[in-house]
Order: sequence, then C-alpha cells, then structure tokens
Amino acid sequence: MQESGQAMKRKRVTLDQVAKAAGVSRATVSLVVRKSPLVAQHTRDRVEQLMQELDYVRDIGAARLRNNSSRTIGVIVPNLVNPFFTEFLSGAEQVMVEGDRVVLLANSHDDPKRQSGILQRFRGHGVDGVILCPAQGTDPRLLTQMREWGLPAVQSLREVGKDVTDYAGGDYIKGIVMAVRHLVDHGHRNIAFLSVTAQTSARDERMAGFARGLALSGACDAGIVECELEWESAAQAAQQLLALPTKPTAILCFNDILAAGLMVGLRHLGREPGLDIAVVGLDDLAVAQMTHPPLTSVAIHPRKVGASAAQLLVRRLADPDVAVKRTAVAPVLMQRQSSNCEIR
Repeated sequence: MQESGQAMKRKRVTLDQVAKAAGVSRATVSLVVRKSPLVAQHTRDRVEQLMQELDYVRDIGAARLRNNSSRTIGVIVPNLVNPFFTEFLSGAEQVMVEGDRVVLLANSHDDPKRQSGILQRFRGHGVDGVILCPAQGTDPRLLTQMREWGLPAVQSLREVGKDVTDYAGGDYIKGIVMAVRHLVDHGHRNIAFLSVTAQTSARDERMAGFARGLALSGACDAGIVECELEWESAAQAAQQLLALPTKPTAILCFNDILAAGLMVGLRHLGREPGLDIAVVGLDDLAVAQMTHPPLTSVAIHPRKVGASAAQLLVRRLADPDVAVKRTAVAPVLMQRQSSNCEIR
C-alpha cells in the first residue's frame, strides 16, 4: 500500500539532534546557526559539517515569531541591464549574509507604479527593511508613506527628497571633476557630455560635476547630448556629438555602458577613440577593460556602495530613531587608452 504524502514527508531535523550528534550543547549549535563569533572555529566547522550531513534547515518561521523579524530585506533597482547593479547587489548581499539575513531582489524597470507594487509585495513578505534605488519620477511622499508603514528604508545611487532617509552612493560630482581635469591635462578644451534622458538625482549630480569641472579648469562646454541608457542608443548618438558646432575633442559619458556604445558608433563614422577623439566613462565596470581600446573610466566601486547601503540599513534596524546618515564612496580615475590622445 502506498504511503500518503504526509507520511512520506521527512521530519525536520532539530537543533537538539544536531547538538547530540556533535557532542555540544543546543546553545552552541544555535550560536553557529546565527553566525556568532563566540564559537571556536574548529567547533563551528564540525557543527556546520554535521548540519549539512543531517540536512538541517533552520526554521525561519519560528525564529521570526521569537524575534519579530523575517530576517529578510528587499532591494529594488531600476534595471538589471547595467552590470553595475549586479556588483551593487553583491556588496549588499555580503553584508546581509554576515548578519544572517536573506536579500529579495526586484527590478522596477524604472517605473514608479511597478515599484509601488513591489513594495506592497515586500510588505506582504514581511521584509525588515528596503534598500531603494528610486525609479525615475518617484514621488518623494513615498518615503513618508514607508515610514508610516514602519518599513525602514535606505536610498542608494539615486534619491528623492534630500536627507529624508539614510543614503549611500558614490561621489559623482568629484568623479566627473576628476575626469574633466584629466582631459584638460591632456590638452582638451572642448569637452562634450553624453548623458541619459532619465531625470534622476544621479543625472543631476553628474551635470553638476561637469559644470564644476569646466569652471575650475576653464574648459569649454562643447555640448550635452542625451540618449536612452542603452548601448545601441549611445552608438547612434555618435553622429550627433560629432556634428556639434564646437567640434569636441573629448567626450565624457554618463557611464561605461554609454561609453562602450559610443566608441563603436565613433568607429563606424571613421573616428578612432583614443587617437582621434578621447572618451571617458564612469563606473569602471569590467566592460571598461574589454572595449577597444580599453576605456578610461572613473571607478565608483558598486560593491562598496552596496555594502555601505546594507550597513546603513542594519544600523537603522538596530535603532529606528538614529540620525539620518549619508555615505559617499570616493571615486578613483582609471586611465586607459581611450583618452590617450593629446591636444597640443
């Protein structure tokens, strides 16, 4: 006779069973499960090996009832096309794993309505808090609403409403100023900027950095061209940039994705990046070293930004009333062949 599905279901291995097999107390096993540093490494290794052999699975539901915490946090990003966000998530996840938390990732597709739906689902899952990279057009009142829900939030990379929540990002203004100075040091005076159409704080900060860099160096604003945040759109923008009446000798780009696309477009028009015209990106993603020629870029360190955002959220969860804090990862210029051409 076939056993019922309920009878066939294996019973969950308990902490007591793991403790007995390891020859340690239940409290010690509990400390190992919670990644406590109070357990000696050799004991931790033995207990973790036995947990794996016995197929022990922590009862998150029970832990949630005891601690009034789901041990999960939500992360919302505007797109997953840009590998920047993969690196960003990796940094955030590392911090959360060390704190025995699970990360739920969602893509808003830069749509505030979709973002609102995601937040409602996160609330349904009982997440402890959210790291939010706001979608373009996000109403700042959303942050007040989240506070009323009792849902702690940290904004990252973009923000709506100044100093309303904790914020983690890169110093975009300083990074762009560094890039302008680098180009001016190579003799460039007519510098153009390839930006994005999306109206966000990240765009505003880059534009502010461009204006400041030009003012400090005395270089000329050769024009600002906007395109969609897509490789193909950047390639198509090459013709518009070359047609600018100021005849730019160097082009700064919103990020490395646009810079890589732009260089392809320039070559299709018979202009060789790094020889005929200088190109500089922002972010210093892996693609920067794979382009032809390798791309000069300002490193923003997305892993560090993600880790910083996660640390701010952990801090907020520990003390909901702590003062709002802002962090900005310092940029670093990574010089490569795409900006080697000099104007003398």
